[in-house]
Amino acid sequence: MIGTAPKPLEDILGTLEKHVKIAVTGCNGCSKVAKTGGEPEVNAMAEKLREFGKEVPVALTPERGCYIHFVREKHENSKDALSSCDAVLVLGCGGATHVMRQYTEELGLKIAVKTGLDTVGHVDIVVPGSLAIEQCGECGECILNETGAICPVTKCAKSLLNGPCGGSENGKCEVDTDRDCAWVLIYNRLQTLGELNSLKAYRAPRDHRKMNRPRRLVLR
Repeated sequence: MIGTAPKPLEDILGTLEKHVKIAVTGCNGCSKVAKTGGEPEVNAMAEKLREFGKEVPVALTPERGCYIHFVREKHENSKDALSSCDAVLVLGCGGATHVMRQYTEELGLKIAVKTGLDTVGHVDIVVPGSLAIEQCGECGECILNETGAICPVTKCAKSLLNGPCGGSENGKCEVDTDRDCAWVLIYNRLQTLGELNSLKAYRAPRDHRKMNRPRRLVLR
């Protein structure tokens, strides 16, 4: 999922300072799971903005904020109300904010689209309801098949591809001693699987052309 964290309320109020009528929209996908932009958070934000003198005629939560068809569907019956607004506050990831901006442009609306969240990246839920961590850097050149399904690009603070640095001590990372060394984890995992021979292979530097932004995926 895409991890998000709320921006401070004072930052949100600052970016909306010159706007009076605000539409608030969220996401019933990742932001709902992160408890940053599901229906409860959207409604709470709408009430908070009203407390600060804003009008909020629209407060909706599409099934997925990053899917344009879900955004169109959810706002189908609120186009007139949306047209009356002078800003949209998106409680979704950066992608959802882009999609909402696209939708307002499709409608021919010249209104500001702002985000109420900071996007922190691709994270996975490892403790239901309490902890999500980054485990995939989306590098476009996956080597999990050679490293026991443990990614050194994200697990290693230095993203080393061919073993640990010289600073690892007692199985811990020198950058953050609260973290396990990724390559110790990889070694132990491969040892358990009887696949230590895969450590003998040299891994060339990553082809960063595969991470050129913006990346595209053609869906067929």
